[in-house]
Amino acid sequence: MLGRTHLAIGVLCALFLLPFISVPSKILFVFVVALGSILPDVDHEKSKINRLCPVTRIVPAFFKHRGFFHSLFPPALIILAGWYFHEQFLCYSLAFGYMTHLLSDSLTRMGINFLHPFSTLHIRGPIETGTIVETAIFFGVMAGIVLKLFV
Repeated sequence: MLGRTHLAIGVLCALFLLPFISVPSKILFVFVVALGSILPDVDHEKSKINRLCPVTRIVPAFFKHRGFFHSLFPPALIILAGWYFHEQFLCYSLAFGYMTHLLSDSLTRMGINFLHPFSTLHIRGPIETGTIVETAIFFGVMAGIVLKLFV
């Protein structure tokens, strides 16, 4: 999926989760989830995260797209870092956003391997990235965000 779709899905998921959790800052929670929702594409040289944060542009030289960074291991490491550094709020928020990205990418035809590099099983769906279907999903999610915020 495109970066804008990942951002929208991350924000909508954060907004739906807010009534069920206690967070020190709702705005910071949504922002960190949104950041996490684009973070897995750090392994793609033209990704939104690499345009926003130039220091990450070196990552695609060492990792293939939809490889390690599109597995369950990075969000698990983020959660472990939260425990270690006693920063659960930020790390859990980031990992939650990260998982929204992985789940939405698993719905695309390219799919992902949740256990890369230990498995070759890819989870795939019917959505083609960058097509009218994805655009419709994006606008539907954006409508959901507007409804969640103002209704």
